Amino acid sequence: MDTFITDHWNSYLLSFSKENKDIYFQEEYVKLYEDSNNKGVCLVVKNDENIMLFPFLLRTFFINQEEYYDFETAYGYGGPIQQKIDDQFKHAALKEMFDYLSERNYVAGFVRFHPLLNNQEQFNIGQIIDDRNTVVIDLALPVEDIWMKEIHTKNRNVIKKGAKEGLKFIVDNNFTHLHEFVSLYNRTMEKLSADNFYYFSENYYKKFIHDIPNSFLGLVYYNEKIIAAAIFMYQNEYGHYHLSGSDERYLKLAPNNFLLFHAALELKSRGVKKFHLGGGTTSDEKDSLFCFKNRFSKNICQFSIGKLIFNDPVYKQLCNDWEFKNPEKEACYKNFLLKYKY
Repeated sequence: MDTFITDHWNSYLLSFSKENKDIYFQEEYVKLYEDSNNKGVCLVVKNDENIMLFPFLLRTFFINQEEYYDFETAYGYGGPIQQKIDDQFKHAALKEMFDYLSERNYVAGFVRFHPLLNNQEQFNIGQIIDDRNTVVIDLALPVEDIWMKEIHTKNRNVIKKGAKEGLKFIVDNNFTHLHEFVSLYNRTMEKLSADNFYYFSENYYKKFIHDIPNSFLGLVYYNEKIIAAAIFMYQNEYGHYHLSGSDERYLKLAPNNFLLFHAALELKSRGVKKFHLGGGTTSDEKDSLFCFKNRFSKNICQFSIGKLIFNDPVYKQLCNDWEFKNPEKEACYKNFLLKYKY
């Protein structure tokens, strides 16, 4: 097998079937999350008949002047994908990947798998944890069936009430109202006491608009005022609810329900077959965000995470040193594989 890491891998994705890839694996998406410490790269394993791609954010650091590496997949979903589904090749390619990274001073890696691709299955080189359920709307159905079979009865009533109250859905393909969206999004994150991980720079949004053309801003207006908005993105069959925010003063109008339903219809018109809403903020089945999303479909997917340790002695040293120096952070990050980064 030929194994290497590259900065550019979109050319390999061209040979993948549309069912076996998604926007999260594109160079442009992964590189949105590059910064001074993390570089978007892709590990490639190939033979004459198949290719495995594994994009991630690579971090370089030093211990006693020796260079080491770790990685994590970008915000959202990732993991390894194959050009052709072949269990024998996958097992061999994963072992090749593990050996390749182990021999090159990699310490650990954190993976967020893709719920629609189920690429956590047979990932047998690390610890797999089933983290939480996510929700996906079946847009392959006729519009009437989406309305009657996917959307919960109470949700339909709320959406119809929103229309009667005067809510309007607008598609902003050019992100003309990005400033209003960012304001709504940041205020929503503040209300949720979200971690800094969930805040994005002005440059992030500029790069997103420039580099992710298969995207749009969905807006809900009430009395000429934007009261809810979200970024949606898609590629081929798969669409995603990326970032969203709403004005808490108007939540009684259920603008988010109205937003998601009309965004689903817009994505369907663009050829999307599966609209992935994601999951809740926790793994609890009674999580309020999960329950909200579950009212749009009964179709449930499994979101899993993977933890890989390539150099156990160095990993333990890093964790022990971090715990000694950062006792005040231990409670918050104790379950994070790469906690020593924080």
